[in-house]
Amino acid sequence: MRSFNEFAEFVLKNSKHNTQKDTRRVHIILDYPELEWGDYYQYLMTLTWFTGIGASNEGSKSCNLIFAKNLDEAVAQADEYDHALVSYVGTFYNAPHMNAIKTIHNYFEEFCSSGLPCQGHILWHPNKQYGKLHLQSMFLNLKHWRTIGRPTFGVYTGRVMLPEISRLNVHDDYTPLWLKPSNKFVNVEKAEMAEYISRVLEDNKNILNFDQQRNTKFFTYPKRNMKCEPLEFERNKNSNIIYARNNTIFRLYKEKLPKFKNKFDVIYAPAAGYIAEFLYQELGHKDTELVIYDNNKPSLLWKERIYQLAENSDDINKINKYFAKTYNSVIDQCEYKPKLNEENEKIFSTQQWLDTIKKIKNHEFIQHDIVRDELFNVDANKKNYIHLSNIFSYMFLIHNMKIEDIHAQFQKYCQLPSSVIQGKNVFKDNILVDNTH
Repeated sequence: MRSFNEFAEFVLKNSKHNTQKDTRRVHIILDYPELEWGDYYQYLMTLTWFTGIGASNEGSKSCNLIFAKNLDEAVAQADEYDHALVSYVGTFYNAPHMNAIKTIHNYFEEFCSSGLPCQGHILWHPNKQYGKLHLQSMFLNLKHWRTIGRPTFGVYTGRVMLPEISRLNVHDDYTPLWLKPSNKFVNVEKAEMAEYISRVLEDNKNILNFDQQRNTKFFTYPKRNMKCEPLEFERNKNSNIIYARNNTIFRLYKEKLPKFKNKFDVIYAPAAGYIAEFLYQELGHKDTELVIYDNNKPSLLWKERIYQLAENSDDINKINKYFAKTYNSVIDQCEYKPKLNEENEKIFSTQQWLDTIKKIKNHEFIQHDIVRDELFNVDANKKNYIHLSNIFSYMFLIHNMKIEDIHAQFQKYCQLPSSVIQGKNVFKDNILVDNTH
């Protein structure tokens, strides 16, 4: 892609963003003006957009989006929304995983119920005429902005209120914890965000700095000629993960797949957790072939070992420990989602999983990268079910490929003959395509 606008158009055209506006909330993504367009800019824009969607099972439909060159341009398009999460390109939002207690979306939810006018990164440098909120990340009450006369967020010349400023700072001496109204006024010339801040204070509202919200994200400061350590950490995280349990909500499959029961001659599914065997039970018949694939060789070997040796939970635990030690693999048992584990266990228990494995007469293990390798060579004379899981919306993939290439490969799968294709695309949307008619 060749520009900020072209990227935005691609995302909005191919996703389900902006189809569920009754939330009255929107994510505003702003051009970062101090970095020229190029592959690195597109990578950062991808991260800000992708990590800003959140973890809802509804995918991109759960996130309304406005892309704009600046905040004034964005809010001019936002009359149907009440609250906005504002982000510069270059912001990365942490996912709800492992030890993460809250995400930016949890804090944004709280903000929307708080009645606050805004919240973000207050900058008030002692040697500058006025302060601002840095737009790397900001919560904005659009309803309040409209009630105070839609002041500009751009440069302003004129008379403004000089706030009472907290003596305590988040860091250094220019990030006060809060701004409060006062009876002092000054004149400013071409001061960014001065009119907006002054109007908020004149309405007798306080402005709060981000506190714990800072732990849910980081900004890459792309104009700096240096590596961003948090981004390097994200890019170099261990991708050698064996998913011994699934993030998949089995209940949703029970609800959506009954019409396909006992239909498929071949089922393709990843090695992760119980999903392949669950689908075999739900969709296969006595002669169904189960093709278990994975790009990560230890994951594939782990599943093979389960088939060979596991009789009970103790055996599974021993196998998990072996792979953690021998292959230096991270064993993900989805313990950070206890309710999901409990629900899935009721629908398809560990013992049912092991019992189902014993029933499978025809199975094959193949190491295969479904995003980069050739498509599965399906037999059009058979009925095939291809489960792509969330591989096309996998965070590790986003660090290494452009979204247009990921989406193009997904679309190829959706055209395979005599097949049902199910999985999440790069926009985190749940897709089900039936080509068996």
